[in-house]
Amino acid sequence: MDTRELEALIAVADAQSFHGAANRLGLTQPAVTRRIQRLEERIGTSLFDRSTKPLQPTPAGHRALTEARDLLRRLDGFSDSVTGMARCHGPFRLGVSHGAAPLLAARELRDLHQAFPDMSLTIKSGWSAELLPLLRRGEIDAMLSLDGPHGIVGGVQSRDLPASLLPETLLDDHIVAIGPKSARQHPTTIAELARHPMVLMPEGCTFRALGNAWAHKNGVEFNSVLEVSALELQIEMVAAGAGYGIMALRFCMHSPAHDRIRILDIPGMNWGMAITLIRRASSGDLNDIIDKVGEIVIRAGEMSNLDHARMLSAS
Repeated sequence: MDTRELEALIAVADAQSFHGAANRLGLTQPAVTRRIQRLEERIGTSLFDRSTKPLQPTPAGHRALTEARDLLRRLDGFSDSVTGMARCHGPFRLGVSHGAAPLLAARELRDLHQAFPDMSLTIKSGWSAELLPLLRRGEIDAMLSLDGPHGIVGGVQSRDLPASLLPETLLDDHIVAIGPKSARQHPTTIAELARHPMVLMPEGCTFRALGNAWAHKNGVEFNSVLEVSALELQIEMVAAGAGYGIMALRFCMHSPAHDRIRILDIPGMNWGMAITLIRRASSGDLNDIIDKVGEIVIRAGEMSNLDHARMLSAS
């Protein structure tokens, strides 16, 4: 296998065009096209759908990309491994879901970079359901996710995860109702909560779906809803008295507004979740830095343990 063909494959996929890949590789466009054609002939199938713009990989192309990225990364460290001078270097691409983001903020990323100074870190944020396909295709190397309940991992049922992905639970978490600390009296039932304005993520958010389902089960619904598209903004608006919300407990603990909100004790509104680190089984030389991510997240989670949550709930 010619590694130059694999490099061309990755460049075309990243640039979404042969012309863009040629610029990245310092080659002519016909040269890049020939490399891709030779690779397709060797494999026996098309790797790109040339009828689409921008250019997109075929299903076989996505699988080839995953293998190509892994192979080139392993080859990159081959000589150091043979001479016994192996060091973690090169790129590391980590996906961080919005719900888990406070556990890997600026301070934690600084610690990670200091532990692996020769690694080039790229952080991709998004919802778990957006990040999981990137991990499966090898476009990111690992992902930190807020998962659950009911066996949800990375936005899908755990039983549907391919064997090539390895999830590891780092911390527990909970989805709870929150309100402004400044309020004189807080709702104590879902029916009382539904009579108040609600600050919620748009439809499709797991937090909102859980709240809607519980309200429906109790014969009520949230009628006055202010939609926001950022979790931190949701907490800030609840703290400012704009309404009540539904939020991940650890996100509340790590929020700058944590001292201006209160965790509500509403029967039925406490859903178990988990902070999960998912890696690819072929991570190989990246396992050390992925393990370090897990250690840093667990350490960051100490400030949002159950005792701290009880304090915020009672304050």
